[in-house]
Amino acid sequence: MKLNKILFALMATLALVACNNTPDDTPVNEGENKEELVLPDGTIVLNNCAGGIYFGDFWDEGIGDYYFLLSNDTSFGQTEHGFDVPMTPGRWLLYIDVWGALSEDHTNPIVPEGTYTWGEKRGPNVLTSSYTVATENVEKVGDLYRIVDHYFQDGTVVVKHTDKGYKIDASFITVDGEPMKFTFEGEMTLEDKSDDEEYNPELDGDVVIEPVIANSFFYESYENCDNHVLMLFTSDNLNYDKTHINEPGLKLHLDLYNTPGAGLAGHYVAGEVNEVGILTKEAGVFYPGRMYSATIALGTILERVNDDEEMSVEYAVIVDGTIDITDNGDGTHTVVADLTTGNDGKVSCNWTGVIAPHEQ
Repeated sequence: MKLNKILFALMATLALVACNNTPDDTPVNEGENKEELVLPDGTIVLNNCAGGIYFGDFWDEGIGDYYFLLSNDTSFGQTEHGFDVPMTPGRWLLYIDVWGALSEDHTNPIVPEGTYTWGEKRGPNVLTSSYTVATENVEKVGDLYRIVDHYFQDGTVVVKHTDKGYKIDASFITVDGEPMKFTFEGEMTLEDKSDDEEYNPELDGDVVIEPVIANSFFYESYENCDNHVLMLFTSDNLNYDKTHINEPGLKLHLDLYNTPGAGLAGHYVAGEVNEVGILTKEAGVFYPGRMYSATIALGTILERVNDDEEMSVEYAVIVDGTIDITDNGDGTHTVVADLTTGNDGKVSCNWTGVIAPHEQ
């Protein structure tokens, strides 16, 4: 599971999604009855920690940032935009982000006991509104999953230390005014990121990409624009979900926003993204790339599979430039890209061909 701390306003509130690492059959967690996951009062029982990060005194304010994921699933996948989701219908993934006292040993961070209350600003014993959300896998529809993200307007998280590790009780009010409660007891380990420097993508220099195939999928429609993802590959040897290449080569991943109903054709420039990753969604922009770790990249990126024994992968985030896509009227499109990476490298592409709809 790839743990990434991201702003959930970017996620679809209700969407059918195809998830990376999706198994052929619906996973079953043996030894658990669905009834055991919901208490008589409606409290949802979470029984495992799906990951956690301790960011330490990130803002130099004398308080520590603790971010962790609690679930009642044992199988996880990711949407095309990199968001973690439970893979079993009826199961939940709860993201919690709290600020509390600094851990005495940052290499073995422990979430302090106490009551954390809802807040939009950082502070002692604050449950942060920006990064706290519950994701539910409602059902499987064909090869897709219906995912619902439950956003909150208020909430409280109580943390206690027990012989089993942690006892965590969370009570929320959703944005629709509905109460929602969760409980968890068990072990929880947080990865220490308190001393880590911001990840710097390793793919440097100028790159000319010469694709041989391309596919795209329509991701989401907003009030003022449509979101498309266009992927161009230097090899037709792709993985099972047709989103990465299976041999050394390059992939250019373009996250595009266009006029509703206009399709892919258009002129695109880098969109405006604030300090926590929210894109101002409007027609004619691409979502600039962002790295969240050495293996998690979102937005518009260049991905390279290296010609080594491990087939290691490196990335360059695209932060500026232009993309022009022309519908040639004969079933083909021309894609001309003149882009700049976060390392001041240049990425260029001039390709004409058929863009296949992505098979979700």
